Amino acid sequence: MRSRTAAPVISLLLCIAMSGCKVTTEDIDYWMGTQKGPGKIVAVLLADKYEDELRVHAALALVRMEPRPPSQGHDPIDGVTELQAAVRRLPEGTRSRLVDLMVDDLVQMMRGEDTPQANEAEGIPPLQIRAKDAAFLVLPYAGEERGAQLRDEIVDWFAHDFSGRNLAGNFSAEQVVRQLGAPAASRLVNAMNAQLPSQALVKVAELISTLGSGSTKEAAAQRLVEIEREMESDEFTTDLEQRLIRQLRATRGEDAEINPEQVHAAAVLNRENSITLGALPAMKHLNDQTVIQDRLLEMAQRTTVEGLAAAKIEDRRVKALQAMEGGVRREQVDALLDLALGEGSPVAIRDYAFDRIADSRSTAAITRLWPVFREGTDWRVRWRVGSLILTLGGNDVVQEFFNSLTATEYAREELHGYGERLASMRPPPTEFVLGQLTSSDWQDRCTALYFLERRAEQADIARITALEGDTAETHGEHWDDQTTVGTLATGVARAVRERLGQGSQDEEGSSDEGE
Repeated sequence: MRSRTAAPVISLLLCIAMSGCKVTTEDIDYWMGTQKGPGKIVAVLLADKYEDELRVHAALALVRMEPRPPSQGHDPIDGVTELQAAVRRLPEGTRSRLVDLMVDDLVQMMRGEDTPQANEAEGIPPLQIRAKDAAFLVLPYAGEERGAQLRDEIVDWFAHDFSGRNLAGNFSAEQVVRQLGAPAASRLVNAMNAQLPSQALVKVAELISTLGSGSTKEAAAQRLVEIEREMESDEFTTDLEQRLIRQLRATRGEDAEINPEQVHAAAVLNRENSITLGALPAMKHLNDQTVIQDRLLEMAQRTTVEGLAAAKIEDRRVKALQAMEGGVRREQVDALLDLALGEGSPVAIRDYAFDRIADSRSTAAITRLWPVFREGTDWRVRWRVGSLILTLGGNDVVQEFFNSLTATEYAREELHGYGERLASMRPPPTEFVLGQLTSSDWQDRCTALYFLERRAEQADIARITALEGDTAETHGEHWDDQTTVGTLATGVARAVRERLGQGSQDEEGSSDEGE
């Protein structure tokens, strides 16, 4: 696509070649406000005749120039876009030299050092945003040393106020950091603080986790733990209270009556949201770091927090266990077993503790699980324990697992869950499970049927239908109309035929026979 400034550039270059037109910085500053000025400025930048100082002044003028909307007979003009196009057209050596000379001024623009201090309520000055975009666009053409300086300044620009600047300009923080890679990610550690909005804190942690080096992740993990501890402090709650009071007075008036108890309750709620919606989800992105793993387990174990209701404590503990997903060390398994098997643990805590033990793949946990599986009276706990034994032990525990199915009652969901878990093994213990179809125990036969519901092939249908006359009763909760092994076999056979795509064929065959 041909640049809109091509004609003015050609005209000015002809002028330079034929008559030796002299251009000054004052001319360039004047051109910034004229309709044809951008083309003339680009021409100066491209002309070898001029000194580097003037050409750099021209390049920076394109950044300073405010974008112009389209008008009658004129296209829109964006100086940063024109700068990028012009820099690309420069010879390689000239391009690198001029970009290096631009760095100091671009940094001053990004920092706002060459403009009056902006009112924070008015947002980020547009010139700073344009300078950041321009710096990002010319960065690939800078020399190694100046490029590293400019890269750090760009990321630091976002880190200075990540939540306010993350999406500012044409290039978001995520776009910039993903393109610049590990060196940029290391600078984001400085962006993390306890006052950062939850979504921003999580995004920073995600970027560091994805792009950061090992040392960067370690530093970020340590910083996150410090941030979470700061959020739990009395000082953090007091600061939240003061901010809430200022907000109330700003909206209600300086003389408005403030209820300290209500303010405190709101501050505590905000604090918990900062922890459970910010710090903990952020930690999940870095849960391969030891310091994070230890802190998450510590939070999951904590049963009392001064001034916090039981429901909120449980919510925090659950979020901590969720954040441990995929990041459990084997030496943490015993502590997780204490949570999972503790009779005083809330149901949600036990469930997520079981999940985290499964994540660990530690077969050492099985030793503590067998007694609960064999002797437990709560079928829900036994179900979780039995499923976990199969997950951790695989084919090696299948025989002992069936030998341990000795209870007198089993809920339908429990045996169904065991069958599905066995069916998901790789390789599946098909031969052994098929042998359970002739077991003397009804629960073994039902578990084998549920296994076949997922794994059966055409040749297995006869094995299933052979049990349709089995009158052994099922005992436990939720069996509904499947009160015998035979009625379960009938339901499984139907499900297998449907899975194999035979249901409609069988029905048509039955109809033909009736005729």
